[in-house]
Amino acid sequence: MIDRKSLWISLLVLSAMVAADFWRLSLLPDWHHVPAEGPGNSYTLPVFMLFVPALALLFTMAVLFARKWFRSGPEEAVQPWRHWHGLVLLFNTVITASAQAFILARSLGALQSVDRLTLSHVISVVTGIFMMLVGNMVPKLPRLSARFRHAQLDPWQWNRHLRFAGKLMVVFGLVIAVGMPLLPLEVVRPAMLGLTLAFIAVSYWHRAKVKREPSPPAVTL
Repeated sequence: MIDRKSLWISLLVLSAMVAADFWRLSLLPDWHHVPAEGPGNSYTLPVFMLFVPALALLFTMAVLFARKWFRSGPEEAVQPWRHWHGLVLLFNTVITASAQAFILARSLGALQSVDRLTLSHVISVVTGIFMMLVGNMVPKLPRLSARFRHAQLDPWQWNRHLRFAGKLMVVFGLVIAVGMPLLPLEVVRPAMLGLTLAFIAVSYWHRAKVKREPSPPAVTL
């Protein structure tokens, strides 16, 4: 459930990212040791680190694309979700491509004057602000039907869950924008992973909670 233009742009960028990784490896005498701070530097990275941004983008694409198999609805309801997913995918594409470009440039000896911690802080702030913006859009998105009956929410349950999900995303973005810049560089990645898993767990918990709550009776005048 992704806007087609956004999907094609992301696929082209992903292909370029993978090609750039293999090109960088082809320049190394021993591809097991990738210099992190330029040729001849003793500080090296594991080879899989070059592919982490591309894998992260591929994972995001797979998750967003798979949602079409679990949700359905009329075209006028699906289109806003496609647009929302497209925005999320394009933002992830920009962030992951920028991170990989920085890693590759540093391994070639460029951008040595750019501090890694400062760049990490900038990415955290930008990501947090983006999460807050798209979080504000969530409650306004139309209702979709679940393909599986056990996951179906009625309109009242759907609206309540979407309002909670939007608020949760705003809080998540605020924590990233304000909290991540305060952490050391080596703690940022595990903290981000932990926050993401917590966000997913809380979202599914609330969905299950709302699913068990009966809708209020309709008021007739």
